[in-house]
Amino acid sequence: MEVSGGHAAFLDESPIHHGTVGASWLWNLSRRVSVGPEIVFMKGPGSDRDFFLTGKVVVDFMPSRIVSPYFVADGGVMLHRETFVRTGDFWAKEGAVSFGAGARIAVSPRFFFAPEFRLGWEPHFRVGAVVGWRM
Repeated sequence: MEVSGGHAAFLDESPIHHGTVGASWLWNLSRRVSVGPEIVFMKGPGSDRDFFLTGKVVVDFMPSRIVSPYFVADGGVMLHRETFVRTGDFWAKEGAVSFGAGARIAVSPRFFFAPEFRLGWEPHFRVGAVVGWRM
């Protein structure tokens, strides 16, 4: 189980900044590779809201070390909602992917903290932290 939070910015004429919260549940395919679903909610300015539902893969490079760099990628769908005064709610759905890297820092044998950076499409970047519990 992982819980994440941080900052994202969609790259437009000028960056559109968002706060992020998310959660994922991963299953170990091997000692280094984990897969599972991830949900992320992003709150932007005004009524700008984004919800991501993706499948996530994580590759740990040194899982037995206290600090283990990792690669992360995901793919799925993004739902976007924004409310306009004259026309009401605008909803959009499109494909979403992201990839990036981080470093898991073991706090105990099962509990970890991980700073993370990702690039994604719809063009955006995310900087955040993941807190997790490994079974």
